[in-house]
Amino acid sequence: MVFSTTLSKPDLVYKEMENRILSQKWPINSLIPSEMELCQEFDCGRSTVGKAIDRLVHEGLVERRRRSGTRVIKNSAPSTASAARLNAYAFIYPGESEKHDGIWRTVKGFQSTARSQQRRVITLSAESDYEKEAESLLRLLELDVQGAVIYPLIASPDEQIRFCKMLLESKTPIVLVDLILSGMHCPSVVVDNFHAGYTMTRHLLDQGLTRIGFFANHAFATSVLDRYNGYLWALEEAGLATTEAWVMLEADCHSDYAQPLREPTTQARAYLQRAAGMEGVVCSQDFMAHGLMGAAAEMGLSVPSDLKVTGIDDLAVPSVGRPGLTTYHVPFEQMGAKAFEILDALVNNQARPSVQTRVRGEIVIRESSVA
Repeated sequence: MVFSTTLSKPDLVYKEMENRILSQKWPINSLIPSEMELCQEFDCGRSTVGKAIDRLVHEGLVERRRRSGTRVIKNSAPSTASAARLNAYAFIYPGESEKHDGIWRTVKGFQSTARSQQRRVITLSAESDYEKEAESLLRLLELDVQGAVIYPLIASPDEQIRFCKMLLESKTPIVLVDLILSGMHCPSVVVDNFHAGYTMTRHLLDQGLTRIGFFANHAFATSVLDRYNGYLWALEEAGLATTEAWVMLEADCHSDYAQPLREPTTQARAYLQRAAGMEGVVCSQDFMAHGLMGAAAEMGLSVPSDLKVTGIDDLAVPSVGRPGLTTYHVPFEQMGAKAFEILDALVNNQARPSVQTRVRGEIVIRESSVA
């Protein structure tokens, strides 16, 4: 039977505190930190810490004493705990990303394959400070599960460096989704991003366009650079050179699941003001494409008659007032399934998989690129 759950903040705080007791980091008869200190450490409210301590009291691991604090009285878990942890794999994803269609489809592919293999699965949602939360989760996983798939959203090069350090220190087998870390030898499952960029550019060329731009943020990521290189290759094949003003490789990317088009639209306004004369644009992902179409409408440009636009991902983004988006369909479910298979091979000491596994998608033609 597959066990699938998303741990809440109180659950995570409880598990971390329990692990410190069971590992004897907090030995018997020692006082645990005060509630105020725990609130600061875990970046949460007193009610969250209080709920976690209540559970520890219920399990018989600690006792509360008025005016003298909370003391550890036992450091062994109930015998049923270890049985509940057998054969569990975890999928870690950024908080609120259940609103991101692609990530959620990847989780579903992972869960579906786990179900077919009779594996328990725990889905863990990291909070707003993703790096800090993921590090804490990995410490829990060392006791709770046999391996983990992580779908990280890295917001800056500095954050990527710290994320690499975290992976190096982890004792848990890990597979990454949608992220390649060169030199880390950490297996990853990604879409064939070069093929995606090439395919979408080739589509616009086949429409007879010659003045084609490229619009991206999060441009330090290898996935974006691979899509850009696919764009360049298609232009070179056609005997065309790109124009600097038509290319925007913006490094900044601040994921906002509540308003995912806000930042892309702002960036698109700046892009269109400088990139005159384009016939079409290849956008690095769907949110950028929808932001571009919104900004184009503000400037009186009609899509597709004045400007043809394509995206990459094929996300379920509401397009009220905008043409249907021509895009590159990424098989997220297949990526999740493949990530499970690779993790399962790692955990069971089978032949080590390739460091990079690429999955190809296909173009989906809609109104935004066809006159």
